[in-house]
Amino acid sequence: MTKIIIDNLIEIDSEKEEIHEEFSGEFYEKNDMIFLVYQNELNEKVVMKYNEKMLIMTRFSKPNMIMKLLPDINTTTAIATPLGLQRFEIRTQSYEKLSDGCQTQYQFWQHERLLAQYVLRVRFE
Repeated sequence: MTKIIIDNLIEIDSEKEEIHEEFSGEFYEKNDMIFLVYQNELNEKVVMKYNEKMLIMTRFSKPNMIMKLLPDINTTTAIATPLGLQRFEIRTQSYEKLSDGCQTQYQFWQHERLLAQYVLRVRFE
């Protein structure tokens, strides 16, 4: 088993929250991508795959949630919320593959309004 460490700094309006999570999971490489697979705290399967250019996170929930983080390319995602399915534009400011994971800074936008900013670092041991 591989230890997967996730540190996420979230900023919404002027509020900041730091989240540190650790999971046991799998690590493997396929087609020039590194895969980290684990079960989150809601017992949902999560797959993070990344390479030199991007990070793709998939959460197998109902409905599935897929986030593609690519610098300088805006993408979209849909997330189930208490208000129903919400669509967000993801704007990735930076992304870097590291020897033990990856890190990225990105923002969620909706209707040209900034909703949240994230600084995410994913590591494995």
